[in-house]
Amino acid sequence: MKIDSSQMTQIKQFKEGSLSMMSLLIRAISVPLFFLAIVISSCQKDSTQSPLTIDKKYYPLVTGKYIIYDVDSTGYNSFDNSTKTSIYQIMEQVDTPYTDNTGNEAFKIVRSRRPDENSGWVITDIWSANLTDHTAEKVEENLRFIKLDFPIQLDRQWYGNAFIETDSPLEYLNDWVYEYTSVDRPLSINGNSFDSTLTVSQYDEENLIEQNVYMEQYAKHVGMIYKLEQRISTQPGAYPDGFKIVMQIKEHN
Repeated sequence: MKIDSSQMTQIKQFKEGSLSMMSLLIRAISVPLFFLAIVISSCQKDSTQSPLTIDKKYYPLVTGKYIIYDVDSTGYNSFDNSTKTSIYQIMEQVDTPYTDNTGNEAFKIVRSRRPDENSGWVITDIWSANLTDHTAEKVEENLRFIKLDFPIQLDRQWYGNAFIETDSPLEYLNDWVYEYTSVDRPLSINGNSFDSTLTVSQYDEENLIEQNVYMEQYAKHVGMIYKLEQRISTQPGAYPDGFKIVMQIKEHN
């Protein structure tokens, strides 16, 4: 059968349309396959990476271990425009382990105070501390703080006051985001040198009307070596209200 020119044109258009549809179909299939290959490749790369190590050496809990701190406390009172300072020492000693109400092993922390090195120690508090698979915790005045969050890495954040009911008068503790701002750095404090320390910024809000700064520093195989608690109201033109407490390690075993 002889095909005329009009039929030839129709056949050509049909072939071109079929090729176009086939091209679109191939593209539609190949694009998801491309991204699937990327995901598989990424997963394979991730699977070869070693997990971060859970290092709990910054929070040693061993019966008999102690740390003595030099404490400098300053109070500001706008009522009579007065400032009161106090210098003393605090010792925290790890006591015997026990099972706490969560079923975890915890250690009693015996806290003692003395006015100077020539005076005797007087026990003031019995606190507690414990380690879990992913946290280091401490109970102070019946308030449980998540001091460290594992694994330790720079810029890691967590809600350190998550276990605390932050109703009045503890509302100021609400939604604090703790953060590692330095990790594994050498540091000297109060005549003591440490090879590896970390810094935890617990809260930092400084402006024209308040200076609220809370932070702690820890050394490997030692524990907490520095603590700052500062909560000061600074209304313009008025005497400040509040307090500042600095604890610096003096001695440890």
